[in-house]
Amino acid sequence: MLERLRLIWIAFFLAVCVYALVPWFVAFEGLDSAAPSTVALRSGLHAGALGTAVASFLVRRQCTHRLLAAMQPDAPPAGDLWAQLQTGSVLTWAISEVVALIGVAIALVTRNPYDALPFAGAALFLLYMHRLALWPVALIERTAGSRP
Repeated sequence: MLERLRLIWIAFFLAVCVYALVPWFVAFEGLDSAAPSTVALRSGLHAGALGTAVASFLVRRQCTHRLLAAMQPDAPPAGDLWAQLQTGSVLTWAISEVVALIGVAIALVTRNPYDALPFAGAALFLLYMHRLALWPVALIERTAGSRP
């Protein structure tokens, strides 16, 4: 299970790196140069990216609390702890990846590929902050081994 989760995390990491490159492959030269002002749209997307980043921490916190509550000795059986860990971590990583996608959207709207880079960097930082080592893996290993 841990190897699978590590591979999934690496896949999310590589996907964000690809998202940083996508705007350079889109043909910006053929687009209309008289594009309307995008200030309001950019502001909204910036706010969305910030909200998404905050949401990734809130989701991880909620999933971690559920895992820790399920591992208490007096807690009723809550199912497969590994499946809960996988669901919570993949959900957190997917939310983190959305920040890079918002950066791609901003780059496409503004027709400036450099606009995607800060968002890709932020998404990579979020993925690093939500890496598997920061989840309660050791506790799950002990608890799953001690319960029937």
